[in-house]
Amino acid sequence: MSEPTETSPDSVKRKGIWAFLRGYIGGRYSWVMFALFLMLLIGPLVGRIEIFSLGFYLGDALMLGLLILAAWSFSDSPRPFVICLSLAGGGILLGILGRMLPEEVGLGPSMAGQALIGIMLIYLIFLIATDIFVRDEVDTDTICGSIAVYLLIGGVFAVVYTMIFQFDPTAFYIPTRIETADPSLGPDHLMAYFSVTTLTTLGYGDIAPTAELARSLANLEALVGQVYLTVLVARLVGRHLYNARKHSKA
Repeated sequence: MSEPTETSPDSVKRKGIWAFLRGYIGGRYSWVMFALFLMLLIGPLVGRIEIFSLGFYLGDALMLGLLILAAWSFSDSPRPFVICLSLAGGGILLGILGRMLPEEVGLGPSMAGQALIGIMLIYLIFLIATDIFVRDEVDTDTICGSIAVYLLIGGVFAVVYTMIFQFDPTAFYIPTRIETADPSLGPDHLMAYFSVTTLTTLGYGDIAPTAELARSLANLEALVGQVYLTVLVARLVGRHLYNARKHSKA
């Protein structure tokens, strides 16, 4: 049986699959994007499964892995790596402290931990955006980075909604049939769900903001999400297609 040549259909197919994997998995931003998707898809299903009897949940492990992976994507620069790890570590430790203390005492550390996580997410958005949106050459990893920024924006708003919800549980209308306790660290799973439906303007209406601040932030998130997709991401994709067409003609 003859071996496939470089121009045979099987060889071309293998090269195409390898090029796809190398383009989407070989870059640093693609890993962050995949991890964010994993958090959104798997987190609500298994996040509240307790791993240790001390109160460490699978959702905590997923969030910790995501934050470390995001920090690792900038490991070639010591300063961003240290800042990301410091903010993530501080946020997690404060969150654990707030969870261990009585509810009336633990609210302060818990909200401080949420704030540090939110600051880290904003810092990551800044790092990725200032890198991908100034590039002349747009590749698949750049597109993955733009998607990661979009998901991180949803994460920032989820953190803010969680802080508002912790401070004032009446700030959001949540039907009793879906209101369940979320003991894991990070954004509350219902607030993360609300953030995604708001960012994408899906708006099921099962969870609704009732406080003025929550409504204003929901309006802002919906506008930011649409402007980001229709202007910035569309610009990157258009530049990517233009460069690909130019290189094919060369």
